[in-house]
Amino acid sequence: MMGSCQEPEKTKLTEAQITNIKAEVKQAAIDHLNAKDAVTALNNYTEDVLAASNEKLYSSPNVLAEDIKAYYSILKYVDFAAWDDVHINVLDANTALFTAKFRYCFTSTNNEKHALQGVWTALFVRRNGNWKIRLRHESFVPLDE
Repeated sequence: MMGSCQEPEKTKLTEAQITNIKAEVKQAAIDHLNAKDAVTALNNYTEDVLAASNEKLYSSPNVLAEDIKAYYSILKYVDFAAWDDVHINVLDANTALFTAKFRYCFTSTNNEKHALQGVWTALFVRRNGNWKIRLRHESFVPLDE
């Protein structure tokens, strides 16, 4: 006999639990966006993270780490960082999907100003009581005129 084609039973979380998870994940995403150094930024990821950015698929967590270290080596300070149009879908007690638009401006070590915007999606998982990014995708888009 073939198995049932019914949708699996939804997670049995209360509305209060879902609200709390959303708040924790949103704060983890804010902390990640506001990281001021590579060590802090890298601490937001799981050791087995998968990542993609525009046309680049990172072949390993180490390749992603090298890109992150290179970025923070030129960062003088963050001028502005914000998530807009945030959507958080709680999948279960330890997993949530975060999707948002971002706006990000920074000053590099040579005092040049840089402005970025785009969309960002991350699968957050709770590991040892902390929300970490297990899967990340970002797409940069041209700045609004």
